[in-house]
Amino acid sequence: MEKTPEEKAELLMELAEAPSTRLEAELAFRFLYAHLEAAIKRNGELNILDVGSGLGEVALRFAALGHKVTMLEPQACLLETAEERARLQLPDRTGLMRFLNERIEDLEECIDDEFDLIVCHETIEYVDDPLRAFNVITRVLKPRGTLSLVFLNRYGLIARRLIVDENVKEAMETFDVDEFDTQLHHGRGHLYSDAEITALLEPLGYNIDGQYGLLVFAEFIDCSLFEEGQCFKGMLELEERAGQEPHLKGIGKFVQLICSKS
Repeated sequence: MEKTPEEKAELLMELAEAPSTRLEAELAFRFLYAHLEAAIKRNGELNILDVGSGLGEVALRFAALGHKVTMLEPQACLLETAEERARLQLPDRTGLMRFLNERIEDLEECIDDEFDLIVCHETIEYVDDPLRAFNVITRVLKPRGTLSLVFLNRYGLIARRLIVDENVKEAMETFDVDEFDTQLHHGRGHLYSDAEITALLEPLGYNIDGQYGLLVFAEFIDCSLFEEGQCFKGMLELEERAGQEPHLKGIGKFVQLICSKS
């Protein structure tokens, strides 16, 4: 049975505040920022759109660094919480931020800006028509602008179904299926590999400048492996290294693609 809007909102809040989500957001920000340093030095303030911004884990980091940020989030409860967090954490910047309760498909109807950077993390797998979404993003992204994508990794899901769920049958099926079960988005999400997303992006004029794995090991180990009080720091160091390692990043729970528009 599909969850009610209230139940979905409660689940989204719970997921957004989970330690693994905070770890994922920190990793995604670090990998992305390393690619942006030259552009920031050259252009100064960036105009940034965060599509499916959630609680603003990534967007608020950029706002704190002095960049202009717009959050686009279809779940009102998450957007309201993100706005409240912005008021508490960045009272001098909140007036320069925008908070839009809209879907990516309706982006062009509610905004006419062009952006230097578009962040689209854990969103594209819940969009019914990803090519349409990418076309919308492309139209509002400046030439030579950057797109950061994070999405559930088909091969990471295979590893999880083997190691955590101990279900060989489901793991084998995941090689070929196009959807995954979720408590969100009508109970189904779209499943992609990095190659499948790249095939959608390249005809639109994107170059893949960076590819990383997020949460390669985090969900398979517990904090007892680290010194007391050092779990997050230790996990972050491990994941940052593993997420860049060519032989490991391909089985991260999520893929991060950092792309530049021609």
